[in-house]
Amino acid sequence: MTKSDQPLPNAFYAPTLLPAIEELLARGVARETLEELFRRSLFELRTPFMRIPLFLSRRFWAFALEQTGDPLIGLAAGRRFVSTATNGLTYLFDVAASLESACAYFERFFPFFNGHFQARIVRDNQGVELRLLDYGSLKASAPITDYILISLCSMLRRKFLASGLERDPILGVSLSWARTADPENHEQAFRAPVQWAQPHHAIRLDPQLFVAALTPGNHELEQTLVELLEQTRRNSEPTLLEQVSDHLIADLASAHWQQFCANHHLLERTAARRLKALGWSFSELLDEYRRWQAEDMLQGAELELVEISDRLGYSDVQSFNRACSRWFGCAPGVYRTRWGEAQNSG
Repeated sequence: MTKSDQPLPNAFYAPTLLPAIEELLARGVARETLEELFRRSLFELRTPFMRIPLFLSRRFWAFALEQTGDPLIGLAAGRRFVSTATNGLTYLFDVAASLESACAYFERFFPFFNGHFQARIVRDNQGVELRLLDYGSLKASAPITDYILISLCSMLRRKFLASGLERDPILGVSLSWARTADPENHEQAFRAPVQWAQPHHAIRLDPQLFVAALTPGNHELEQTLVELLEQTRRNSEPTLLEQVSDHLIADLASAHWQQFCANHHLLERTAARRLKALGWSFSELLDEYRRWQAEDMLQGAELELVEISDRLGYSDVQSFNRACSRWFGCAPGVYRTRWGEAQNSG
């Protein structure tokens, strides 16, 4: 694989998951089980501006699906977001003078908080869209996307309610997934029409309300919050866990512990001990990234199994087959077939 000078985003702001964690706790999932999943205490996950590798997002939402058996778990968890998740970005969104300026801030800072997506404001003849473009090192699954979109819808509506306006700024929601068997569930959750199988995930906004003045401008407060966020981005030092994860995702086929340590001028034994203190070993992290990248590649149809095996760094297809049997309970070809059938049945 060709390495890029601009590495793919591979981390996210851990406290953004706290509302979803609260949803699982409310459904009876044990706190200890969640802490074991992250290999972190919930106290640590609440630490302001704590960022963790993106594979833990996929790991969490796969766990949430398994524990609840609820394909709409992202929607349910997202309803808790506005009332329980506060950070510099949500504060800045609230004080912005219009949806236009609020979304501009969101576009600017969102990737720091969520490594799965970039946000883009797009204007065309149809109106205004706030698009989410999947561009992280690992793709966003359906529950992740549901969680983020319904959280955004709640933030947009809350801004209007806080301004004393009863009009709804949201005209509709677009999803790139195929239409589900019960599409009314999403329409009821978003409280807006949903278009399926679209090129992008997006929230369509009323162009008149988008530019309308909502609150008296507080330029000084806005600038203070912007400066705080910029300072946080500049001073956000990656942990050893993030550094190892970035090394892995840059090129799984050639990722090597000895090379990582040499690149970072670390003694192998000391680095391994420090990484273990964070709950992980190099081999465990390698297996995690191989698993989630295998899912992403198998859910597409463009790569042959032997090419996927090579990209993941396996010496032969048989080794890849054994790993898939351990991860998914079946061979990679069977996984791909089942995935395609599930998508078509929707």
